Amino acid sequence: MARFSGIHGRITDPAVAEEYENAERFDKVRVGKTGVFFPYNLSIKYIPFRYIDRAFIRINEVNGRMCCGKAVFQYFRLVFVRDGREFIDAISEDEKAMDDALAAIARNAPQVAIGFAGKEQLA
Repeated sequence: MARFSGIHGRITDPAVAEEYENAERFDKVRVGKTGVFFPYNLSIKYIPFRYIDRAFIRINEVNGRMCCGKAVFQYFRLVFVRDGREFIDAISEDEKAMDDALAAIARNAPQVAIGFAGKEQLA
């Protein structure tokens, strides 16, 4: 059985494990009916929707130089916000998977705001 951790520590609730097994999978992120799951340290992090105010995707690009030229690597972070502060994110190299995960969050948790809010919107 997978080891789950939440916002405030370890989770042993069998209902969370069952939801994890039935959740939609998007690369390393799973979106269930009550929350989001993703690998974090040596466990599976479970973030309940009731704890998330906003979710958005941040794109990080890294310019790499190699022996034979240059390459650009992109990483997509599914960022979670509460009380105007980013508190955790899930990372992937698969843009479509992160877009689809964000869409699943919007479907399963209409109370969660989707998309980046600029500083003027958070004030």
